[in-house]
Amino acid sequence: MNPGTLSLQKRNLAVSWQKKLFAAGRMLDTSIVNDMVTASWFRSRAYGVAPGYVFSSPVPEREFKSALERNRELLKSATPLMEKLFDAISGSRSVIGLADKAGLIIHTVGHEEELKRLIVFNAGYYATEKTNGTNGIGTCLVERKPLEIIGCEHYAEQASGWCCSAAPIMDRKGTLIGVLNVSIELENYHQHTLGMVAAAAHAIGEQLRLRRLLRQQRIMFELIDEGVIFLDSDGFISAWNDKARAMLSAQDMREREDLPNIRELVCESSALDEALASRKPLHDQECTLQLRQGTLQCVLSSSPMEDNSGLLLTLRETRRLRDYAARLMGAKAIYTFDDILGDSPAMRDVLRLGRAAAQGEITTLIMGESGTGKELLAQAIHNASSRQGGPFVAVNCGALPPGLVESELFGYEEGAFTGASKRGKPGKFELADGGTIFLDEIGEMPLDAQAALLRLLQEGELTRVGGTRPRRVALRVIAATNRILADEVRARRFREDLYYRLNVLTIRLPALRERADDLPALALHFLQRFGAASGRKHLVFSPECFESLTRHHWPGNVRELANTIERTIALAEGSVISRLDLPNTQQFPERGLPAMPPGTLRSREMEAIFETLKANGGNMRAAAQSLGIARSALYRKLHRYGFTPDLWREHEETAE
Repeated sequence: MNPGTLSLQKRNLAVSWQKKLFAAGRMLDTSIVNDMVTASWFRSRAYGVAPGYVFSSPVPEREFKSALERNRELLKSATPLMEKLFDAISGSRSVIGLADKAGLIIHTVGHEEELKRLIVFNAGYYATEKTNGTNGIGTCLVERKPLEIIGCEHYAEQASGWCCSAAPIMDRKGTLIGVLNVSIELENYHQHTLGMVAAAAHAIGEQLRLRRLLRQQRIMFELIDEGVIFLDSDGFISAWNDKARAMLSAQDMREREDLPNIRELVCESSALDEALASRKPLHDQECTLQLRQGTLQCVLSSSPMEDNSGLLLTLRETRRLRDYAARLMGAKAIYTFDDILGDSPAMRDVLRLGRAAAQGEITTLIMGESGTGKELLAQAIHNASSRQGGPFVAVNCGALPPGLVESELFGYEEGAFTGASKRGKPGKFELADGGTIFLDEIGEMPLDAQAALLRLLQEGELTRVGGTRPRRVALRVIAATNRILADEVRARRFREDLYYRLNVLTIRLPALRERADDLPALALHFLQRFGAASGRKHLVFSPECFESLTRHHWPGNVRELANTIERTIALAEGSVISRLDLPNTQQFPERGLPAMPPGTLRSREMEAIFETLKANGGNMRAAAQSLGIARSALYRKLHRYGFTPDLWREHEETAE
C-alpha cells in the first residue's frame, strides 16, 4: 500500500468519525469536512435520509422508458464517449453512470460485479440527495460544477468504499441537462479522474450541440426545393438530399452506407463533364442528364470547395422552374364550367361539347366573335381535365410582333439573335409543359410559326430558335379564332394541314344576340358582381332600363354587356338604375343598332309582370291575382329577375 493510499484511508476514517459526531448533533471540524460536503450532509439530514444503508427501488418501467425517450439525444451523444472512457479506466474496478437533469440514472457502463455491488447507482434508480443523501450525482445537481465525493463523505454507508467523480453536462445556454459520474473503489482512486470526467462531460455537451446543429442543417438540407449533392475529389457522393435521389431515380440508395460515384447514376451529360473537369463555378446551365433509367431535364449549378477537395452540385427540374415562371406571369386558369352562365339551347350544346373535350387530350378549336368568352371556355376545359394541376398559358397570337412570334412561342438559345439573353429563354410552349396552352386569335399566326406548331402537335417536340436539339413537351393545345379559318386556308393565309390538325373538335360560341334568353341572367350576374365590388349590393334595374338592355344588339357580345353594366353602376346615383344611366346608344336601341328580337317567352313574361306590378302599385297580392298565379310564384319570378315590389311602390309614392 503506497503512502498516498494510506493517507486517503486515514482521512476517510477521520471523515467517518466526523459523520458520527454530526449524527450526534456535534459541531464538525471544517479542516476535515469541507463546506460543500457539510452543506450536503445538512440537506441529507433534512430530507430524512438515514446515514446507514439506503434501500431504494427502481422507477416503474413505463416511467423509465419515458425518460429514455425524453433524453434520446443525450444518450446518443454520451454513450460512445462513456464506452471510450471506460476502456481507459476499466482496470480500476469502476462504474460510469449518466443521469438526467432530475437525477435519474439512464445509462451505466461497468463490469457486472461492480454494477451488482453498486445496485442503487444502476440505470433506473434515482441518485439525488433526497433519495441517497450526499453522492456524486445528487450533489453535482445542486452545486452544478465538477466535484468529488470521497469514501465516507457519502452520506450512505454502502457507498463509503467508493470515490465518485461527477461533472455537469450543460447545453449552449448554460442549462444543466445531465450529470456524468465515475465511481471507483477507494483503493484505486486517482487524482486525475475528476479532470477526465469533466473533459468527457464537456465533450458530451459539445456533441449534443453538434448533433443539434447537424439535425437543423439536415432539415434545411431536405427543405431545399432542389437536388443538392456533395461530391468528393474522385466524384463519389459524400452527401445528398432526398430531392436529389428522387431526381436521379436513386431512392433505393437511401440507406446505403457506401454512396455511389456520380458516374454510376449519370451516364452522359456534357454540362456535368465540364463541371467535374474544370472545377470552376457553373451557374444555371440548362442541360439533359442521361440516367440509368430515362433522362432528366434540369438546370445545373456547381461550386468547388475552397480547398478543391470536392464539388457542390445543385439540380433544379426544368418543368418545376417553368411552373414557377408560369405562376409568376399569371398563367393560371380560374374559371370552371360553373362560371359559364346560360341555359339557351346553343349554350347547352357548348357546355356539352366543352365537357366532352375536357375528358380527353383532343386538340380543340373554339370559334366565335370577339367578346363571346372563348378564353373562359378554354379555362373551364382545362380545369375539368386531367391537366388541371398544371399551368394554363394564354397567348394572343394577334398581339405578338411578327418578327418575335417564333421566339416568344418556341423560345430561343443563347446568341440566337442580337439582344438575346446569354442563357437563352424558354417559350410559351415550354412554360405550358404539363398543362394547357390557349392560342387565341390563331388565325393571326404567321406561316413560319404555323409550320413549327404543326410539328409540335404531331411529334410532341419543339426546337428553340437558334437551337438544334429538339425538346419534348407534353401539353394540350386549345386554339381560338374569330375568323373563318376555311376562308383563310383558301386565301393561303393559313396552312391547310394545320387547319385539319386543329379542326378535330370544334366548339362554336354563339353571339349574345343568338342567345337572347340568357341575357337577363347575364345582366343580373354582372349587376351583382360589380355592385358588390363597388359596395352597392342592393342595386336594381328599372323596367325601362331592363327593356333597353334586352333589346340592344350587343355587337361586342358578353364583354360589351359586362363593360356597360360596370360603367353604368359607376355613374348611377340612386339604388335604381334607370334607362338614362345607360350609354346613349343603348338607351333607345330602336334608334341605334338593330334591336334584339323581343318576342322571346322570357321577355314577354317580364314585360307582363312589370306592367302588372306597375298598375297595382307594387301590391303583390293584387298583381298575382291579375296574372292568375300564386303570390309565392310571383315572388320567385321577381327574385329571378333581381327585383323587389318596393321598386314600384317607391314609384307610386314619388308620383303622388
